[in-house]
Amino acid sequence: MTDLATEMLWQAGGASVRGKSHERSDMPNQDAFSFRPDGRPANRTVLAVSDGHGSPKSFRSDVGSRLAVEAAVEALDWFFDDADVFAADGSLANDIVTAWRTKVDAHRAQHPLPTGSDETSYLPYGATLICAGITETLLVAIQIGDGDLLLGYQDGFVEKPLPDDQGLVGEETYSLCLPNAAEAARIHVAERSAVSAWPDFLFLSTDGIAKSFATDSDYLAVGDSYRTLAMDDFEAALAGAPEWLTDVTQKGSGDDVTLCLAARRAP
Repeated sequence: MTDLATEMLWQAGGASVRGKSHERSDMPNQDAFSFRPDGRPANRTVLAVSDGHGSPKSFRSDVGSRLAVEAAVEALDWFFDDADVFAADGSLANDIVTAWRTKVDAHRAQHPLPTGSDETSYLPYGATLICAGITETLLVAIQIGDGDLLLGYQDGFVEKPLPDDQGLVGEETYSLCLPNAAEAARIHVAERSAVSAWPDFLFLSTDGIAKSFATDSDYLAVGDSYRTLAMDDFEAALAGAPEWLTDVTQKGSGDDVTLCLAARRAP
């Protein structure tokens, strides 16, 4: 019998490396990540990654991605303080998009856009978002745009719980800057039961990582390897991430590459 009241402790962290192509063009890293708890282990974790579009029309997407992960982590933290009111109807996704827009509006007020820019458009700050939060009994994950979320389990199984976007062509992606951004969100919600396995590992990454591997199986194997590393020595897994990410972008996609991970241990 499973005791769902048994406290487990989460650790979280992340790393980001500017892409090889951005180094050549002297562009900043457009990715961002954020997580809680920051430091000591806790009985829940929330984490997020975002990929700014980096196009000429999204010339503030590095700011947009930073504001995206801030908004997501804050909203998830507030949500888990009062999770009993949650319904998987997109309300949390709407809260996150609204919080992001509020942050963008504040930034734009302090740093006006160039003359002639559309002051009502969020395209200059365009970015994708993946965020997740987990406690001992509840998991919530939300994704708008590309990138990947992996869940890992004690038996070594690793899965992608969110479906791929549909109706897109080539490098197209949904974005926080779209008027219907919340409607484009993919949402995964799970409640723990005494008969189901519960994740002990979360791995969020921007799309530059998965694009650097030939197949989904190869990418899932990365998640499995990182779970093994994190369960063995979480600090060492994080310490080695920048070197691994540098290798990924140098030999793979050339894009900015970012990961954020969390692992759970019994106290």
